[in-house]
Amino acid sequence: KEGYVLYQNVYDSKLIEDSRKFFFEKYNKLLALSKKGEFPSDVNGWAVAILDKFVTTDLYKQFTSNKNSVKIMKQYLGPDVALLGYDALWINIPKDKDPVLLKGLHTDAWTGTSVNTIFAKTFFTDVDEYNSMSVCPGSHLQGMIPVRNRAIDSSANVQFESLNINNAKAGDFLIWHALLVHSTTGHSNQNIRMSVTARYTSTETAFSFQERSLGYR
Repeated sequence: KEGYVLYQNVYDSKLIEDSRKFFFEKYNKLLALSKKGEFPSDVNGWAVAILDKFVTTDLYKQFTSNKNSVKIMKQYLGPDVALLGYDALWINIPKDKDPVLLKGLHTDAWTGTSVNTIFAKTFFTDVDEYNSMSVCPGSHLQGMIPVRNRAIDSSANVQFESLNINNAKAGDFLIWHALLVHSTTGHSNQNIRMSVTARYTSTETAFSFQERSLGYR
């Protein structure tokens, strides 16, 4: 109805803790190399590299085969659930101004995602009121809103009220429709937020050109 749902305690706490430890160990190593001038200071690039390592681990197998998340997706998509390739790890560090990590109001359909696809974000850290994600409830019902440079195009001439998802905890599972207008709330002045975004669809609905190229399991 509103275009999003936040499910609590979907993942086992040990899986979340072990995954978070994995992410932070890799992150801190790259941070140390960056401070020495031996590695570029590109947190978004680091996230891609860290996730490439994570998907080869048993932790990732446990993450993708989680019975709770699969059950949730079956309720929306039917029995033939597909997990699209290329998840995204987001590392939102304090005061970061990278536009990739600090998006204004936008929809995800502009990336080439089908309207049959559901986005799912798993939080590996708790959020605070400054580094969460904001959603515009019911905005997906407006259809395809034009997005340019990761923001709603001014030609759309629309306004929505935003709701800050500031109660999400590690292990929670936030899902949203590809047409839902949402944004990055911002960056905390002290806390790092780590989350992984995946995309689920059904093998019985049409894939976009982009989704076909990504593959699925």
